[in-house]
Amino acid sequence: MKMRTNTITTLLVALGLSAPALAVELQPGSVMTKDGAEITPTLQLGVSSNDNFFMTPSATQSRLIWNIAPSLNALIEDGPDSYKFDIASSTSFHNKDTTDNFTQVNLGAGVHKEFTSQHRLDVTGDADWLYEPRGGGLTEGQGSALDELVNYQQQNLTARYEYGAESSKAQVALTAGYYNKNYQNFTAISQYRDYDKPMLGITGYYNTQAGTRAFLEVKQENYQYDVIDSNGITRDSDDVKVLLGMEWEATAVTTGSFKVGYQNKDFESNLRENFSGLSWEAAAVWKPLTYSTLQLVTSRAAKDPLLSGDYIRESIYGATWQHDWSDYLSSVVSANYIDQQYSGNFNRKDKVKNARLGLNYLASNFGMVTGYVDFIDRNSTQTNIEFDRVIVGLNFTFALKGNE
Repeated sequence: MKMRTNTITTLLVALGLSAPALAVELQPGSVMTKDGAEITPTLQLGVSSNDNFFMTPSATQSRLIWNIAPSLNALIEDGPDSYKFDIASSTSFHNKDTTDNFTQVNLGAGVHKEFTSQHRLDVTGDADWLYEPRGGGLTEGQGSALDELVNYQQQNLTARYEYGAESSKAQVALTAGYYNKNYQNFTAISQYRDYDKPMLGITGYYNTQAGTRAFLEVKQENYQYDVIDSNGITRDSDDVKVLLGMEWEATAVTTGSFKVGYQNKDFESNLRENFSGLSWEAAAVWKPLTYSTLQLVTSRAAKDPLLSGDYIRESIYGATWQHDWSDYLSSVVSANYIDQQYSGNFNRKDKVKNARLGLNYLASNFGMVTGYVDFIDRNSTQTNIEFDRVIVGLNFTFALKGNE
């Protein structure tokens, strides 16, 4: 369903603060195997200059970083059903210290089944082998103090069953998921941050049949940490959200979704501070011209901190403007603001501002060239983790030539 796909994609940008989508989009070519699989390979080569690699408030150090990121996507379509598999890696080389070199790997798979017009099932899963950035995550505020990178693995599995014809006035969706995160080194600290998170949810939709759907969503996530915290107090909690919302694609000019409601985060230990209050997620895309798009996103929720505190009350606001200057040239301007307030016997407030200026050139003979400048500024009541940083980069994306 086009409306739902656009809405979910936009919300992911809001919550994950991913890099904005390109305005002039690369449409990579693919090859078909004799078994009917569509194989799409891409290769991205990049170079960037980071003027504050360790995210420190002073005595900053710069890095020149080269990146190689190949990916391969496979898709099989069988009528309304589809099966996909993705594999990608990203290798970074640094000019001053080989200790900072790393290779990350991402695997993903998904199945979409439509048994009848009223019964649909989507199952997706992914596994990632990742590294935390220097001065972030477990090494926040420590900069270059450690002699190796922090690496971890994560797995995520989600199944969604939806009942009700897309043309009918009502549908219901049942969702179940499981997330797992495990650190691979620095166990003296990281063992307290390994956790599992089962999830169950139900959403009821009411279709106005005028390009909009209203819905009520109830979701519960159970945070289960492998080891009790170093102070002897468990971090396990039950997180429940009840959100009322609407998604729409009433015209070709606007698309969007919002949901707002109540979140309750209840810790197993009565020595931790519980959260109950307002939570929301919203995204809107305004396209006044065929060649210009404005995206607005915002969210608010309580989430688990990585280091100290009981929970973080996080509010996010973002905007992205994309403009096509021609069939081959486009620009992207984005800005985000994040406000984080930590709870528990831990007095900390962070305000993070970041922005991107990007220019994309579509070269029909091989792929795309992307130049960008990223700015980030973090202010905090803990002065040792404050920093500002500028990254200037250039990416070359190579792909098979698509159909004219």
